[in-house]
Amino acid sequence: MIVDIHTHITYGKYPQFSKLVDQNRKDFPVKALLKEMDSDGIDISVLLPLVNPENDGYFGVAGNIECLEAARKYPERLVSFCNIDPRCMLNTPKADLGKLMRIYKDLGCRGIGEICANLPLESPLYDNLFRHAAEEDMPILFHFTGQAGGTYGAIDAMHFPALQKLLKKYPHAKVIGHAMAFWNEIDGDMKESDRETYPKNQIKKKGYLFTMMDKHPNIYGDISAGSCYNALSRTPEVGHSFLKRFNKKLFFGTDRFTPKTPSPILNFMKEALKNKKLTKNEYDNIMYKNFKRIFTGETK
Repeated sequence: MIVDIHTHITYGKYPQFSKLVDQNRKDFPVKALLKEMDSDGIDISVLLPLVNPENDGYFGVAGNIECLEAARKYPERLVSFCNIDPRCMLNTPKADLGKLMRIYKDLGCRGIGEICANLPLESPLYDNLFRHAAEEDMPILFHFTGQAGGTYGAIDAMHFPALQKLLKKYPHAKVIGHAMAFWNEIDGDMKESDRETYPKNQIKKKGYLFTMMDKHPNIYGDISAGSCYNALSRTPEVGHSFLKRFNKKLFFGTDRFTPKTPSPILNFMKEALKNKKLTKNEYDNIMYKNFKRIFTGETK
């Protein structure tokens, strides 16, 4: 079985938005996603809505309601998260975001994300989001960045000092990391200038990501997209050791939002199993068991 924790669909009725970010990009409605899932042998995909102003409209990615409707139409294949921007409900750190989370939970949402608000993680708005997510037991999937403006994602410095304070302050908050700034921390020689890039140099010493994953039981990883594939594959022995060590804290994903998108991370995982770099149980943990355990309570 394979569960993909990171997919997006485009607006079903308004394909013209898909070309805002790239004139050659084709729309990717729910039926196109299902076709890609069938082609890759993926059983279940998680739909991640985008609602924050940094992404909304520009990427043409469906929001909360359209993702919920798609998951209801294909309940055996799709699960929806909800996206709760920390600025919503009148842009105040006093907002009772729990009320909104409970509505989405009642409608079937299993988690929150992809959170992309380009605000510092030190912001009281993010503190408020963490507090309510912890209280409602709603895992949060984050796109992390070190850049303010001209991009999207929650902002933190190298080695994630603000994130670690929040993880410690809210031990019941489950946070799933994603994007270049997160995955490039696998390299102990990473420089500030590397954070938003795809480095090709060999990893000579393990990076701070190993330390952070060991230190905080409530931080997890989404292995989707080129950011994670690059981090794991540029020095395969380091990538395999990371997968083995944290096989109970990682979720398979593709970050798919256009048709016929290659999924090198899927092939990387299959090769790791084939070449006995991972045991079958370690592979299954990452590919679906962790999702079942964290999001549905299933332990088998």
